[in-house]
Amino acid sequence: MDAMEELIAAIYTTPIIDNHCHPLLKPSAQVKHSRLAITTEAHGNAMRSTLSSLAHMRAVNQLSSILGCSATWDEVCAAIDHENSKPGDAWAKQCFQGIEMLLIDDGLDGIGDALDYRWHDRLAGQKSKRIVRIEKVIEDIIEGCLEKSIVANEMFGIVLREFEMAIETAIDDPEIVGFKSVICYRTGLNIPPTVNQAHVEKEFGQFFTNFTGKEFKRLDNVLMNPFIVHKTAELIQKSPGAKKPIQFHTGLGDNDITLTLSSPSHLQDFIRCYPTVPIVLLHASYPWTKEAGYLASVYENVFADIGEIFPMVSKDGQENAVREILELCPSEKILWSTDGHWFAETFLLAVIQAREVFEVVCNIVSGIVRCFTDILGAFRVCKGWSS
Repeated sequence: MDAMEELIAAIYTTPIIDNHCHPLLKPSAQVKHSRLAITTEAHGNAMRSTLSSLAHMRAVNQLSSILGCSATWDEVCAAIDHENSKPGDAWAKQCFQGIEMLLIDDGLDGIGDALDYRWHDRLAGQKSKRIVRIEKVIEDIIEGCLEKSIVANEMFGIVLREFEMAIETAIDDPEIVGFKSVICYRTGLNIPPTVNQAHVEKEFGQFFTNFTGKEFKRLDNVLMNPFIVHKTAELIQKSPGAKKPIQFHTGLGDNDITLTLSSPSHLQDFIRCYPTVPIVLLHASYPWTKEAGYLASVYENVFADIGEIFPMVSKDGQENAVREILELCPSEKILWSTDGHWFAETFLLAVIQAREVFEVVCNIVSGIVRCFTDILGAFRVCKGWSS
């Protein structure tokens, strides 16, 4: 077996660490969510067009082959339901084959419908670890203050103290391997290099002064959201020992984001502020993949994740994204994830498609055997964050 053949074999057999994913749905909650979400970020009526997307049609063909049914969406769904009706977790375990460890962000909306992150230990080779979503942390704290009817002019100080305590506790918790921010969805990635705390407190107080009796849904504030991201990075930077990373949603997402503010290039000032804090740019930053590769190449603390494009993007698009990352990004700075969520099939398709694409790109681009070997090493080591 020559070196290329050995590399291809390694691509298909090396156990991998899923750098970023979400919990599966409880069986009772699966009917509340459309399985079409496997290959699209669309919601509502926009999901109906997914049936004609290249990503969806490829997924149908792959799933039908595995399930032994006709290559139609209805038949695939019926076959999945049949597998899920069997006792035990056989189908879920099959969907997670090849994944050694799951690093789970369990702060996704609708968390009451999801299984506990510890439940997923049965599906991978090693026990799962948590990623803490910082917006969920502060929103839970604010909800608690509102339930206690704490007045607005006292709330900020209480919220800030409890938030700092929560982040410091998470930094020290060995079950938690990192943090996640969805500021991309809230105010965009154009985080200012500094945020004045006095201005934040004033705006926070004004917002909640007349809030009594209303339902608080989420923190969506042009000053407070950047402030808590900065606060988290400050606490990580001053912590002793190895620094836990902050993962940022970048690029690909549902229609809740402002696409022009989802490019990781907007994070450049923030990156410069915290040179010792590892920053992970999630989802290949698609369609801003080159920007992610550039940032990871010029800043020591930046890493490029190439997840979610599997299976959300067409095969050609996936291949192009991987090539774009490799144009500049050192292979040791590349991480992989499924961004799997709700349905086990998202994990299955992500693993299958990623390995297919790595093989194609490996064969097309000559002289990168060492590069892909390093990528596989990154899957397993993940810079020690999962240890």
